[in-house]
Amino acid sequence: MEAEFKIQMVGCEWSYQIWETLDTYFTSQTRVQIKQLKIQLRSIKKTSSITLYLLEIKKVVDTLAVIGAPLNVEEHFDAIVDGLPDEYDGFVTSILSRKDPYTIKEIEALLMTQEDRLES
Repeated sequence: MEAEFKIQMVGCEWSYQIWETLDTYFTSQTRVQIKQLKIQLRSIKKTSSITLYLLEIKKVVDTLAVIGAPLNVEEHFDAIVDGLPDEYDGFVTSILSRKDPYTIKEIEALLMTQEDRLES
């Protein structure tokens, strides 16, 4: 990466040119990272406990927020329900049919309760 910076700085005579070059470089790197994180988010599937599944989603959602690309509640909700197995379809339908939407924390709590019911 250091060599890449040196190559990009060749031809810069003024400090503003260096700053513009750095801004362009880091902006493109951030865009790439945002794209990769959103792909990663879509690929997360519930394969173990609901707690681990939700934590994996939360890590990606939090990282997106830190780098300046926060998800709205609907996108976060979609990420959660998209990776659930078919046995959660009834649960998802009941959440979607509610007039007043749940918060993410409420959905997470309900999912943990649903997992307990499915396991017993």
